[in-house]
Amino acid sequence: MAAHKIVYYKSLVCPRCIPTTKMLKAFRRRYPEVEIEEVEVLTHLGRAREAGVLQVPTIVVGPHRLYKALPLAEFARLVFEEGDS
Repeated sequence: MAAHKIVYYKSLVCPRCIPTTKMLKAFRRRYPEVEIEEVEVLTHLGRAREAGVLQVPTIVVGPHRLYKALPLAEFARLVFEEGDS
């Protein structure tokens, strides 16, 4: 298991997921060592409910929940600060 893990809850029909997906793809290219699990809520609704996900996009990084894309540097700081604590 990766030291740093991100869980990304998304939907194919979510327009707000488009910029978030792009941000995470750029993050994955820059930091391939970070595990990013993508969960499509249309096909995994039970899992999303169990995780308390009420909207998409939702990005879970440790105890943090984000609901939109962030600038890449800011997102990286959050991921690596969380993994180091």
